[in-house]
Amino acid sequence: MPYRLVLNEDAARFLVQASRPAQRRLNVVLDDLKTSPFRLGDLQELDEEGRENEILAIGNWMVTYWTDHAAREIRVTRLESTDEGR
Repeated sequence: MPYRLVLNEDAARFLVQASRPAQRRLNVVLDDLKTSPFRLGDLQELDEEGRENEILAIGNWMVTYWTDHAAREIRVTRLESTDEGR
């Protein structure tokens, strides 16, 4: 059974408000993440619950997530653009 991608409200809002080309690029990144649930990020940070989150820096994007292996879900908590113009 494949892993499911779950975006929190802020990440979903960011994706919806992004330009069409940005949405396409982000969807490729997110689809790739689904197929690599054990992938480690370029950085790690602890969230409010003390859970370690992975941060991927891909092109002009930062994707913060944690993987719930028991539920087979990748929980995306933050999407950010490192490009001021987005």
